[in-house]
Amino acid sequence: MGLEADTLEACLEDYFARSEQLKTRLWLRTGDVDGQDKAAGMLLQILPDGLGNNEQDFDHLAQLTETVKNEELFTLDAEEVLYRLYHQENVKVYEPKTVTFKCSCSRERSASAIVAIDRQEVQKMLEEMGNIKLHCDYCGADYEFDSVDISALYEQNGPASDAVH
Repeated sequence: MGLEADTLEACLEDYFARSEQLKTRLWLRTGDVDGQDKAAGMLLQILPDGLGNNEQDFDHLAQLTETVKNEELFTLDAEEVLYRLYHQENVKVYEPKTVTFKCSCSRERSASAIVAIDRQEVQKMLEEMGNIKLHCDYCGADYEFDSVDISALYEQNGPASDAVH
């Protein structure tokens, strides 16, 4: 994703339009409340309902959301903000979930990726580089496999892993 827009909001909206193909609007705000820095935001996203009526509803909700004030986002809980903006709409509030970072990479998954490659090709890589390193761009983890590791992987996975893929 290139940063081709002037604001973070616009860059993220473009990302959703291109990758998720879902109409999305973002409102991101920063400011000061009683001497403390605050940041808050709202995301409005069209979700497929199978009826094809969402476009007009989305535009209506986006207009309502444009009226949100920084003070409301910084000082009110989510339910109060939603009520103030959409009290005449049919709104469903889901139970909040804690946001956690979790990457699904592992040494085992990296090993699986290696044995999916023809063993002769992997052997060539080992001869050229001395070991094979895999890096996860998501979480930053590094996984390194030397010739002993690679031999054990192919032995573990049997003769099928020696075949050309």
